Amino acid sequence: MTDHLEDWIAETAESITARLEGAKEAQRQTRFTLAMMAVVSMMMLILTYNAYLSFDSQWVLELERARGVPNALASADDAKTVPDILTHTALHDWAESRSAEIALLGIRVSVDDAPILGTVSLFLFSLWLILVTRRENNTVGSLLRDTDTPRGRSEFNEQVLYAKGQRWRIFHTLVANNLFVTFDRSMSRIDSLGGGNPLMSESPRDVKGLPRRLALSFAREFFFWFPVVAAAFTFYLGRRSYFQPDPFVPGMEIPGAGAPLFYESMIVFLACWIPLLVCCKGAAQYSKATDCVLRDYGEKLQSDLLRRESQVRRVSEDVSAHDERFAR
Repeated sequence: MTDHLEDWIAETAESITARLEGAKEAQRQTRFTLAMMAVVSMMMLILTYNAYLSFDSQWVLELERARGVPNALASADDAKTVPDILTHTALHDWAESRSAEIALLGIRVSVDDAPILGTVSLFLFSLWLILVTRRENNTVGSLLRDTDTPRGRSEFNEQVLYAKGQRWRIFHTLVANNLFVTFDRSMSRIDSLGGGNPLMSESPRDVKGLPRRLALSFAREFFFWFPVVAAAFTFYLGRRSYFQPDPFVPGMEIPGAGAPLFYESMIVFLACWIPLLVCCKGAAQYSKATDCVLRDYGEKLQSDLLRRESQVRRVSEDVSAHDERFAR
């Protein structure tokens, strides 16, 4: 049995088109899932920031400490001055910012529930993410492998490769729909109609281009790891709030570890956060593997173009030399 099945026997232009559509759909689902995870993560961070780190949260604590001072804060009904009215409005707005309404589900989530409900939501999204990145890797990888292999031998016993335009179409269709391709020749800035084909140029590997390559690599990995970091940071701020004065409790008492569901919520968080970490890591590896095989395909296509250009130049030079000899 051969190590690689030569699918050229059944491959047609229509089947390649269908496989390209499947690859584009997998890429679209990957982008959509990552975008949804980023939105949920941002919602969690915004809620916790407003509740525990913002200027208003510190101002509310200071205002509560000043309640013992005469006329420090009048009641809402007795507020007659502009500062009192603005103070009550600011307090109401800050209290409202501690919860977020999710119109799609028709629910309202409090900042106290964000570390748990948000992490559970991210965990469910991460399960879908690893499935779609795995599908993308297998769909794209198998298509590139199959179209990179020879199509057998012709009646003249010569290997027949896939059409030049066909491989060009496959490569650029996948690159155009891949959000995370970061190898240099596909990410070079194009600011004029002049210049050669990006594939025909060598990728810069010098120290000068290192910062840009590192920045692109960071941007590529960021969206896979952002939900993991956001969930952990949100949970940390939520745990820390248990050991700080609570403005909603008379006397600003510190709830501490004796608060209801303190340890139970921690167990639920870890039960979802650890699989979230594993799934995001696996999805990042699948996506990186897809980039690697796409890079290999592009480099082989580049070498074919350079070799073909060299052959055309050599033929042109031979024709010119023949014409010169004939002219003499």
